Amino acid sequence: MKRWIDRVTSLFQINESLTREVRREIILRFVIWFNLLILVILAPFRLYDWILTPSQQTSFFFINGIACIFTLLIIAKLNDIHHIKTARFFYLLLCYYLCFSAFPLQNPDQVLLYLTIPTMITSFVSDEKNSLWFTGFALLVYLVAFKTLFPNTPYPVFSIVCLALVAVISWRVALIIEQMTGQLVSAYDSTIEGWSQALEMRNQETEGHSQRVADLTMQLVKKMCVDETRWVHIHRGVLLHDIGKMVVPDTILCKAGPLTESEHQIMRNHPHYAKDLLIKIPYLAPALEIPYCHHEKWDGSGYPRGLRGNEIPLEARIFSVIDVWDAMRSKRSYRDAIAEHQVIEYLNIESGRSFDPVIVNEFFDMMNFKPHVSSELPRLILSQNPQKLNH
Repeated sequence: MKRWIDRVTSLFQINESLTREVRREIILRFVIWFNLLILVILAPFRLYDWILTPSQQTSFFFINGIACIFTLLIIAKLNDIHHIKTARFFYLLLCYYLCFSAFPLQNPDQVLLYLTIPTMITSFVSDEKNSLWFTGFALLVYLVAFKTLFPNTPYPVFSIVCLALVAVISWRVALIIEQMTGQLVSAYDSTIEGWSQALEMRNQETEGHSQRVADLTMQLVKKMCVDETRWVHIHRGVLLHDIGKMVVPDTILCKAGPLTESEHQIMRNHPHYAKDLLIKIPYLAPALEIPYCHHEKWDGSGYPRGLRGNEIPLEARIFSVIDVWDAMRSKRSYRDAIAEHQVIEYLNIESGRSFDPVIVNEFFDMMNFKPHVSSELPRLILSQNPQKLNH
């Protein structure tokens, strides 16, 4: 029961962190399940009516309702696997069909009512171009249906104008909501980028690191077909991956030489600091996985919690590869930038130990890297202050 309650609740989780297409996908999911709920509730009554008064009409309404339920389930599945355009197109067609087939027409005003609802829905689940196409389609259907079903009744010009007006108002409302959400998201992301830049200003050596790893991480995320609803949280998490270092003293963060054991322990606490900072901010809490878990290792030897394998969140596993790659390829006060082929070999050696081997392979494929393992590599890399290698 709880699973179904959670599923219904999730239909309403439309927030500022979602992309435009994802918001439409969730709205479409809601209206599909709302339609399904209505049809499922009506089905027993139609069956009872068919049994009580068997006729061609009662049998049609029952069978038609069952067919529409199965069609909606197929459309819902298409929507869930992100075939949003296909699902949207067939849902809108079915929506118009449902409006005319759900109940028998008894008067001209029903035609207008049946077309108004899908016309309004179109504005919220489709883009501007399709919204105009379906509005024109609705007007055409209205004119044809009216003349066919009520041939002796003059065209209701006022009703036609009302239908067009409803379409325009719905489109404008959807556009205003989209613009307001876009402005809010832009303000949030500008704030996050400002925090990221402020942190880099404390340590000149890492300047540009956050933006570089953000770009590479998002490329790899898209290549691995990670759920699009997680993209915005992953991007924010990458930009804020070292936000916990704001609590680390400059004497440790900017130290040119090796860290002492106590200093090393303070540095290792920065994921905890990140968690304490971000978990209190609702729109950043979903981005916490990377700042909190990007120092965990595949074999369980990482920190802060010693997670291993798939216990480590996917986004943190992806980012840890990118983070180490960029850190090792960048110059530091205590070492020069490490050669590309050496970093590639290091990542290959640590695949299955520090890093998820699947993600390492995906990264190599994305970058067109061909690793060649050298027995001298671990000594070469680890001799260059491993404590600060990718802090």
